[in-house]
Amino acid sequence: MLRFALLVALALTPAPLVQDERLPELTDATVQSLFDAITPNADEESWRQLPWRTTFWQGVIDAQEAELPILLFTMNGHPFGCT
Repeated sequence: MLRFALLVALALTPAPLVQDERLPELTDATVQSLFDAITPNADEESWRQLPWRTTFWQGVIDAQEAELPILLFTMNGHPFGCT
């Protein structure tokens, strides 16, 4: 029964459409446009201007003085997400 269900699921799965799109050739003329496309702009780099704190308590003190909220980002597990 499991084999039949797998066969039906495989038969009903649409095949991916194969496109014959070739990637543009990387030349001296196209490398700058590619570099500009993958380099972050000023808006995407604005998070670097935030005054980050390395300890939570220093952030609490600074937030109380400035009457601002705190964003605490924590993580548990492997840094590459392999948990």
